[in-house]
Amino acid sequence: MSDNSPNVICPSSGEQDIKDTEIAATEAASAKCVKIQQDDHDTPYAEKNNLERQTKLFECNKNLIDKVILNYIIVKQILSNLSWQDKLLCEHVCTTWNSAIKTLRREQLGPGDFVTDFRTHSLTCGTVYKQSITFCNNPMVVMTFVNTSGFSMSCQCKLIKPNPCPQPCKKEHCLIDVVHKFSCAPNDCMNIVRSDYITYMPLPQSVTYKHTITHLKSHPFIGGLYIPVIPDVKYHTINIKSNGIMQDDFYSIVDEIAKDRTFKGVLVYVTDKYLLRSVEHIVFLNYFKDVQPNVPYALGGCIIDDTIFEQRDINGIVEGVNNGNDFISENLISMGLFTVPKESPSKDYNFEMYSFILESSDWSKVKIQQAITEFSKRVPRFEYSVALKLSCVGRDRKHKWEQECFRAVFPYTRIIGCFGNGEIGVNHPAKPAPAESINSVKRHRRDSGPQFGIVYSYSTVFVYIGWGKMIQPK
Repeated sequence: MSDNSPNVICPSSGEQDIKDTEIAATEAASAKCVKIQQDDHDTPYAEKNNLERQTKLFECNKNLIDKVILNYIIVKQILSNLSWQDKLLCEHVCTTWNSAIKTLRREQLGPGDFVTDFRTHSLTCGTVYKQSITFCNNPMVVMTFVNTSGFSMSCQCKLIKPNPCPQPCKKEHCLIDVVHKFSCAPNDCMNIVRSDYITYMPLPQSVTYKHTITHLKSHPFIGGLYIPVIPDVKYHTINIKSNGIMQDDFYSIVDEIAKDRTFKGVLVYVTDKYLLRSVEHIVFLNYFKDVQPNVPYALGGCIIDDTIFEQRDINGIVEGVNNGNDFISENLISMGLFTVPKESPSKDYNFEMYSFILESSDWSKVKIQQAITEFSKRVPRFEYSVALKLSCVGRDRKHKWEQECFRAVFPYTRIIGCFGNGEIGVNHPAKPAPAESINSVKRHRRDSGPQFGIVYSYSTVFVYIGWGKMIQPK
């Protein structure tokens, strides 16, 4: 699959936009934010019901059917351009189509990114949803990052491009709901992270690249990463809503997963409702070391405003828009876990995760560039990759330099993330110990405890996720 195949609907002409604005303005008084309905063919598929359609049959030349519809090579080429939602329906047409789609799912493993373009300076004041590529495969996870000013934003259905309803309705839609409709509906696999500031850096050849954010900005923003289903890889979520049931919410789930799977990486988002009075309150994350003491894993996270890891919470966001209230989830800590099977993993697909920390002492440009370059030398390159950047707001103007240095050594890797008030991470692979001078005196000091080496401040954590064929950097 090519990274240069954009799937973006451009806004209509200026005259049409002005006309839409005038029509929408007359309906604004009665417009309310409503939940977007799924497409006709998506709903029955998700609910496993039959789809009854009023269709008119037409005769087709049998020779044409034999040459096109039943030709595997032609069918595969045609179906390769469809979105994954359309493939769900097409795989039930016949055995030839079903076989072609199964093959495409093994081949179309590239990630993508998306963004909402808020046209606040135009006459329409609408929004355009953009994707860097066609999302061709079932999504394993759609990571969505939204800042405070964009979280509860809604827009007239007629002013959203592409339109989320088959026939533009007269109501408003929450833009978080719009992202869900176009990226992962009807699947329940979208994770939303809400933070005051977001970072976003697509590939230079992408149609979304002009929306790159390399420093702190407060204008409304919704963007994210799409990671397709990868053979053998599973994505698990954990939502901790109460300290009192930590055993059920965390330890029991980790124990169950660890029976037959290996943790490759852990993403941790601590909301500001979790009173992190001391770094000792996050020491339970070391439990991953207990369940797999000899297998390292990547770890990255930060303290943010809120998370939405359950799809039903989108209904709460819509209700909050109607009532003028800011929706707040009950999540204290949300986690995303990437795992692979312990036994008989596929040899055809590689999947690895790595993480490293730019500590508060890595403040100068020289140190930042050196640390990122050294990390890049210790990890392999993959055919497909994405990266998360989880950073402290207090690093201020270092953010732009950090992203540009990372892009320089990983030129084909999309970067997205957020800024918080405390970072969580480990160095995997471990950083080499600093060389000691022969004349230096070795000093002994008291063990700082297991919680240190996990929680940082004034730092940046990069999490690199790679899969597919291993390639050499140019």
